[in-house]
Amino acid sequence: MKELQRRIDRMIIHLGGYWRPLSGLARLLEEAGEVGGALYADDRVALREELMDVFVISTCLANQYAITLTNQTTDRDETKEERSYYRLVREAGEVGRILNAYEGDKKLKASATPGSLQRHIEAVQQAVMELADMNGFDLFAEIASLIEDKSSRDFGRFDHTPDPITEDSVRTYRSYVEGRYWGGVKAKPFEEVSRYREREGHLARFLKIAEVEGLDGFVIRQPEPPFQIDRSIETDLQLAAPFAVEIERHGTDTFWIVRKQG
Repeated sequence: MKELQRRIDRMIIHLGGYWRPLSGLARLLEEAGEVGGALYADDRVALREELMDVFVISTCLANQYAITLTNQTTDRDETKEERSYYRLVREAGEVGRILNAYEGDKKLKASATPGSLQRHIEAVQQAVMELADMNGFDLFAEIASLIEDKSSRDFGRFDHTPDPITEDSVRTYRSYVEGRYWGGVKAKPFEEVSRYREREGHLARFLKIAEVEGLDGFVIRQPEPPFQIDRSIETDLQLAAPFAVEIERHGTDTFWIVRKQG
C-alpha cells in the first residue's frame, strides 16, 4: 500500500498537483454516488471504474494529511452489495464531517478523536475492496493501468494548486527525515518572518489540526540570505504553546521545524 500511495502521489504531481481538500472531498462524494448509480444499473464495467476512482481519490486525501494507509482486505462475512455500499456512503460522510472541520468553517470539537481521518478513509477503502471482490474485480491489479492511463490522458488538465504536502521545503526535508510533515511556501531572501507568516496559509491549517491529526511538524526552509527576525521566531510566526521552532541543518539546507513540545 505504501508503494501504491507513492505511485498515486507521483501521478498527481505529474498532472499538476493535488486539489484543495474540500474539492477532493466533493470528488469523493461524487464518485461514491456514481458507484451507487452503477450498482443500480447493474453496470459492472462502470462499477469497476468508479470503485477505482473512489480508491484513488481517497488515497489522495490520505496523502495530503501524510497518512500512511494500511492494506484493506475484504470481510468474507459481508455478502450483500447493499450493505457494503451503505458502509461506503456512511464512511465517506464521516470523512466529509472531519474535513469540513479541518478545512472549512466548522470548528473542531474539543473531543475530536486522534487518527479518526485515517480510520474513516481506510473504512471507505475496505468497502471499495468488498464491492470489488463481490464482483470479481482485482482492484489492485487494475490500479496500475489506471495510473498509466490518467498520467497520459489527463496531463495538463488540472491547474496547479499549492498544497503543504507538495511544497519543495517538505519534499527536500523528507529526503533526510521520515515522518508526517507539512511544508511552507518558498521564503524570499531577507524576508521578515512576520511578513512570511502573513502570506503563508499552510501554517495556520497545520496549527489547527496538528495535535488531533498527529502531524509531526511543519517545515520552513531558511532562504539565502536568511530570514529577518523582529522579536523572536515563535512570536513572529504567531505560535502559541505548545508549539515551538527547532532548527535543523541537513546538507546545505537549514530548516525551521514547528513542532509540538512536551
